[in-house]
Amino acid sequence: LEREKHPDADRLSLCQVDDGSGAPVQVVCGAPNVRAGLTVLFARVGAQLPGDFQIKKSKIRGVESCGMICSATELELGSDGSGIIE
Repeated sequence: LEREKHPDADRLSLCQVDDGSGAPVQVVCGAPNVRAGLTVLFARVGAQLPGDFQIKKSKIRGVESCGMICSATELELGSDGSGIIE
Protein backbone atom coordinates (compact mmCIF):
# COMPACT_ATOMS: atom_id res chain seq x y z
CA LEU A 1 0.00 0.00 0.00
CA GLU A 2 2.72 2.45 1.01
CA ARG A 3 6.49 2.66 1.15
CA GLU A 4 8.47 5.25 3.07
CA LYS A 5 12.13 5.58 3.90
CA HIS A 6 13.02 4.04 7.26
CA PRO A 7 13.69 6.90 9.72
CA ASP A 8 16.99 5.42 10.96
CA ALA A 9 18.42 3.47 8.01
CA ASP A 10 19.38 4.44 4.47
CA ARG A 11 18.76 1.04 2.88
CA LEU A 12 15.56 0.03 4.67
CA SER A 13 11.97 0.87 3.83
CA LEU A 14 8.95 1.14 6.08
CA CYS A 15 6.01 -0.49 4.29
CA GLN A 16 2.29 -0.81 4.90
CA VAL A 17 1.05 -4.14 3.52
CA ASP A 18 -2.54 -5.21 2.83
CA ASP A 19 -2.66 -8.84 3.94
CA GLY A 20 -6.44 -9.14 3.61
CA SER A 21 -7.09 -8.82 7.35
CA GLY A 22 -8.69 -5.40 7.01
CA ALA A 23 -5.92 -3.41 8.69
CA PRO A 24 -2.55 -2.54 7.13
CA VAL A 25 0.47 -4.44 8.48
CA GLN A 26 3.72 -2.53 9.08
CA VAL A 27 6.81 -4.25 7.69
CA VAL A 28 10.45 -3.15 7.53
CA CYS A 29 11.96 -4.29 4.22
CA GLY A 30 15.50 -4.12 2.86
CA ALA A 31 14.73 -5.01 -0.75
CA PRO A 32 15.74 -2.34 -3.26
CA ASN A 33 12.71 -3.04 -5.49
CA VAL A 34 9.97 -2.69 -2.85
CA ARG A 35 7.42 0.00 -3.70
CA ALA A 36 3.75 0.86 -3.32
CA GLY A 37 1.32 -0.90 -5.63
CA LEU A 38 3.13 -4.25 -5.95
CA THR A 39 1.55 -7.63 -5.37
CA VAL A 40 4.07 -9.49 -3.21
CA LEU A 41 4.55 -12.74 -1.34
CA PHE A 42 4.02 -11.89 2.32
CA ALA A 43 4.75 -14.02 5.39
CA ARG A 44 2.66 -13.11 8.44
CA VAL A 45 3.90 -13.36 12.03
CA GLY A 46 3.84 -17.07 12.87
CA ALA A 47 4.59 -18.25 9.33
CA GLN A 48 7.18 -21.03 8.99
CA LEU A 49 9.62 -20.50 6.11
CA PRO A 50 12.09 -23.02 4.66
CA GLY A 51 15.09 -23.73 6.85
CA ASP A 52 12.93 -23.80 9.98
CA PHE A 53 12.75 -19.99 10.03
CA GLN A 54 9.70 -18.67 11.87
CA ILE A 55 8.46 -15.12 11.30
CA LYS A 56 8.21 -13.14 14.52
CA LYS A 57 7.25 -9.60 15.37
CA SER A 58 10.49 -7.68 15.80
CA LYS A 59 12.02 -4.24 15.96
CA ILE A 60 14.44 -3.32 13.21
CA ARG A 61 16.42 -0.18 13.93
CA GLY A 62 13.79 0.82 16.47
CA VAL A 63 10.75 0.31 14.21
CA GLU A 64 8.27 -2.56 14.66
CA SER A 65 8.03 -5.06 11.81
CA CYS A 66 5.12 -7.51 11.73
CA GLY A 67 5.96 -9.86 8.88
CA MET A 68 8.21 -10.29 5.89
CA ILE A 69 7.96 -9.45 2.20
CA CYS A 70 9.78 -12.39 0.61
CA SER A 71 12.41 -12.99 -2.05
CA ALA A 72 12.72 -16.16 -4.11
CA THR A 73 15.69 -17.40 -2.09
CA GLU A 74 13.88 -16.93 1.24
CA LEU A 75 11.09 -19.21 0.00
CA GLU A 76 13.44 -21.58 -1.87
CA LEU A 77 11.68 -20.76 -5.14
CA GLY A 78 14.81 -19.69 -6.99
CA SER A 79 18.29 -18.27 -6.60
CA ASP A 80 17.54 -14.55 -7.03
CA GLY A 81 17.84 -12.91 -3.64
CA SER A 82 18.55 -9.43 -5.01
CA GLY A 83 15.02 -8.25 -4.26
CA ILE A 84 11.50 -9.34 -3.46
CA ILE A 85 9.32 -11.34 -5.83
CA GLU A 86 7.08 -9.01 -7.80
